[in-house]
Amino acid sequence: MRKIQLMATALGAGCVMLLSQCTKDVKNNPVNNGVSPITATPKILSVLFNGDASRGSSNVWKDVNIEGAGAMTTVTDETGTLCWQFTKPAGSHRTEGHGAKNYQALNGSEFYIGWTDKLYMPTSLKTDAVFQWKSYPTSTTANHPLMLRTVSGTLQLQNFDENHVATVPWSIPLSVSTWQSFVLRIKLSTDPTDGYIELWYNGVKQTFTNNSQRYYCRTFDSDSCDPKWGVYGGDSSQATHIVKKIRIGTSYDDVAQ
Repeated sequence: MRKIQLMATALGAGCVMLLSQCTKDVKNNPVNNGVSPITATPKILSVLFNGDASRGSSNVWKDVNIEGAGAMTTVTDETGTLCWQFTKPAGSHRTEGHGAKNYQALNGSEFYIGWTDKLYMPTSLKTDAVFQWKSYPTSTTANHPLMLRTVSGTLQLQNFDENHVATVPWSIPLSVSTWQSFVLRIKLSTDPTDGYIELWYNGVKQTFTNNSQRYYCRTFDSDSCDPKWGVYGGDSSQATHIVKKIRIGTSYDDVAQ
């Protein structure tokens, strides 16, 4: 019996040593099994505002501005995505959605706005805006620090200073009847040496007229600023603006299309 007990004790000690060695080997040489032994930190997106048409008008727009016989409706695109459709007939002056419901950008903040759109209009049509970064209440200074507008066959990004004088830091030939995507990075400030914008068009970061991919300018005016999409001006002809995937976020990835 004594001999059997000694053999059992030795066998038990050997198993403990073997288990210890196996544990050490697993720690030092982990088996992959198709899974990385290092757990990646999940990417956390910070979408501040979702302007999808599927959420409904009352959850997206603070107001809808229509002057004339225009209409803001929805339409489904070729991928099955519900989109906003802004129709401004000839002789009408404005059809715009004023967003973003339950979100207010503060002076000094920095964020990204992204969307995808398609314009149906004569390429020669001059509009006041198809996108505005608009100040409220309306003032006699910058009023709308940033605007995208169509002029003489081009799409222009314009910046307005406190004297309401416009500069054009970016311009491209106007594309109609085709989808195009935009991302604007905005640092809000009334100080033109502190506020700035960056722009991605169809996923490509753009270079401004200052030969830089960052353009310093006044980006805030009055008490608050909000984005607007649609068609403003261009009274001589009908214009239709279809917009989808509106996002505001704290990073490019939050809003990129």
